[in-house]
Amino acid sequence: MAAALLVTGAATACTSNAAGSAGANCDTTTYDGAIAAYTSGDVIGKGPNGEISVPATSIELTDAEVAQVRAMNATAAVVMHFSGDSWSNAQVDALKAEFDKLGIRIVAQTDAQADPAKQFSDIETALSAKPNVMVSIPSLDPIALAPAYRKAADAGVKIVFMENPAKNFQPGQDYVAVVATDNYGAGVLGAHQLAKALCGRGEVGVIYHGAQAPTNVLREQGFTETVEKNYPDIDIVENKGLLGPDWKGEGNSNVNAWLTKHPRLGGVWCFFDAPCEGAIDAARASGRDDLAVTTVDLGNNVAIDMAQNGFVNGIAAAQPYDQGAVEAKLAAYALLGKPAPAFVELPSLPVTRDNLVDSWKSLYHSDAPSDLQQALDSSR
Repeated sequence: MAAALLVTGAATACTSNAAGSAGANCDTTTYDGAIAAYTSGDVIGKGPNGEISVPATSIELTDAEVAQVRAMNATAAVVMHFSGDSWSNAQVDALKAEFDKLGIRIVAQTDAQADPAKQFSDIETALSAKPNVMVSIPSLDPIALAPAYRKAADAGVKIVFMENPAKNFQPGQDYVAVVATDNYGAGVLGAHQLAKALCGRGEVGVIYHGAQAPTNVLREQGFTETVEKNYPDIDIVENKGLLGPDWKGEGNSNVNAWLTKHPRLGGVWCFFDAPCEGAIDAARASGRDDLAVTTVDLGNNVAIDMAQNGFVNGIAAAQPYDQGAVEAKLAAYALLGKPAPAFVELPSLPVTRDNLVDSWKSLYHSDAPSDLQQALDSSR
């Protein structure tokens, strides 16, 4: 497994600049091998109860099953933690497209704006529309949100969770399934990508999600544990948990302070792309063009920075569109009474400048935005 792969001798395989980022003489073979080891293996993460994931490709409906669901005239609620980022937009787009194929009408769609209290209220509001199924992500606070989800389950609503379930909920009893990114693997990839950028040595900072939901914890653990196991010459000198909703602003202010406190800071890893946008702004304002950044999720702004040969050296990308499609199909499983697996996990994919456009097409099922393509063309 990539998480256990020991990278040795990297510190002597390259030269580094004063901040610790890789120089032109860095031999990247070892780091590329570590990244390839993850992509060629199984997903690393397990479900909330230790479940082994089934392949996402195994979640399918026959034409007859689709026709049966369409005849039900079922309804759905989509209850998001926040919206507007590329990951959330792709999830919702996929849910809309797949529900449309299934004849399931969305009667409630909400955006909690990173506020657990608002999401609690959003769930109750969605229930007033009497949906048959609900797809939702409780990563802001799985404990505090559990009573609201309990109301939904008690009302007979079939719940499919994104990423992790509400606290003390049991699959097959309280909810249909969890569909998740390999969040631990995303952290693992981010660690290898940042180590490659730094040539195995230097000081780094970690920006993670302050809400201790499994999704958030696993991403940070994957990064931190991989650095600690594999890269003894990389020191994590700062870490900060953010709660939003101003992810970019919080990332900016924290990294700005770190750059003053740690003049040799060589890199920053972020649990998703928006805080890293703030990290980039802080580095640019401080004249630290050598700061290396890696992150989870392929957002448009970090993609453009990568295209321009900027700060972003690697992205561990979730597959949000495919994830949303699987969630909708599992909702149909519940309506049909078809047995559903408790946990489905999609691997994270390593994105580099070389595969940026192809990765966008694969992850979002659409062509890369014109501004991204223009940034690549102008930087060749």
